[in-house]
Amino acid sequence: MDTYAPEQHLTVSNPQTLREAWTHLLTEPRLLFTHWNYKGAILSSAFRAPVFLITYLAARESLKLAFAAALVQFIFRFFFAGLTGYVIQAFRKVEPAWKASASILIFVPAVSHLVEYLVSVGFVYFTETANLTDKAIVRSVCFSIFSSLFVLFIMRRNVLIVGETESRSIFSDIRQLPGLVFEFMMFIPNEIAAMIRSTKILAVVVSFAGWGVFSQLIGWAMVYRHSWTYGGGKDLGILKFWGVDGIILMLLAVAFALVFSKFRKQPDVHITDA
Repeated sequence: MDTYAPEQHLTVSNPQTLREAWTHLLTEPRLLFTHWNYKGAILSSAFRAPVFLITYLAARESLKLAFAAALVQFIFRFFFAGLTGYVIQAFRKVEPAWKASASILIFVPAVSHLVEYLVSVGFVYFTETANLTDKAIVRSVCFSIFSSLFVLFIMRRNVLIVGETESRSIFSDIRQLPGLVFEFMMFIPNEIAAMIRSTKILAVVVSFAGWGVFSQLIGWAMVYRHSWTYGGGKDLGILKFWGVDGIILMLLAVAFALVFSKFRKQPDVHITDA
């Protein structure tokens, strides 16, 4: 019988405690600039600017204004994502991994989106245009939830890091991204599949219930609809407030993980100190 273990295929050498990571981060503030993560700056600005572009176009604003909002966001993200990239990298060796994830999800969005909000409000003030900041920021926060976790996920696998002996070129990192995106998307399904094989039924039920709530909240934030219907508007009753579609997708993903787990063998990932 398989034994459930989070990140069971990842081995981290010389792991850090959460306190050690925070101490290093707070006592060496100069590293925020000397180890500015140019890789994260390029990728984050390229992906985040379209969020504002689409939000403004969806609100029927002019193309010129939409591109201006996207450009402001691109410049802001290019500078700021380099800093947050270093912060996430500082936590990549923290064990257990969930402590690093929790710290990043609290610290990075809180700081970055506060500054992002001020930048966006300033843009609205100086352009004297409709204030679409709230919608754009909410969608940006949703993006941050996934992007921050994904960046930590791949940095623990020596991708997108700078200033360390394991660092590679950005082109080498980009070539690995498609496979890592799939691995990241399958991480939770694989963990739930491991629970099923270990007959941890309660944990499986809680995981699906929690995913239903999470997917409902994310869907609500992204499209500003608190419920969904079917068949031309037939009501689903209380289920309309639950992430049923998210649960269905997760069921399919877990089924995929269970079927193909026998054919999938991952080598251990060995992370050494810089």
